[in-house]
Amino acid sequence: MSSYSQQLIEGVNKALANVNEVSVLYALVQLTKAVQNCGTKHGFPTLSLYRDWLVHTDLDRNKRLAEFFNQWDEIIVGISNGKGMLDALNKSQEALAFGHLFAELESIGVNLEANKKYLFINALMKNLIDAPLRWKGEHVKEFRFTFDEKRKQVDSSYFCHMQIQLKTGHWFNGPELHYNS
Repeated sequence: MSSYSQQLIEGVNKALANVNEVSVLYALVQLTKAVQNCGTKHGFPTLSLYRDWLVHTDLDRNKRLAEFFNQWDEIIVGISNGKGMLDALNKSQEALAFGHLFAELESIGVNLEANKKYLFINALMKNLIDAPLRWKGEHVKEFRFTFDEKRKQVDSSYFCHMQIQLKTGHWFNGPELHYNS
C-alpha cells in the first residue's frame, strides 16, 4: 500500500484504541479511502456496505447493496411461492456477516482483539439500529436492524435482527445477526 494509505490505516489503528461510535465511523470512512487509493475498493464488499449505510439512507449506486436487496426480492418471491426461504435467508445473513467484516479489516492491516471486536460491533450497531436503508427494488422498500434486549440476555452472541418493509407497507422480521469471537 502507498504511504498515504498506510498513514490512513495507522490513523485508524490509533483511533480504534478507544472503540466507540465515532471511532468506528471514522475507521470505516478512512479505510475506504485507503483501499480506494490503492485501487482495490471492490475487494471489500462488507466494509463498503456498512460504511455506505452509516453515511447514507438512500442507496442506489452500491453494487454490493444492489445484490443484497436483489436477494431480498428473491426471498419475497420464495416466500410467496412457498419455497427457497431458508437458503435465501442464509444468503442475506452472509452478506452482513461480522466475520467477513473483520476478515476484510485484517487484510487491510487492522487487527482487533476479541474484546475490541465485540465493542466494534456494538458501536456499529448503535449507529445502525433503527437507521433506515431505503431501496427502490421490486418488493423491498426499506431495511433496518432492530434490537431486542431480551434476546441479548438469552444469547450473548445476538446483536440485532433484520426488519424489512415491503412496498405494500407491511413489515416483517428477518434473521438475527450474531457474532462469536
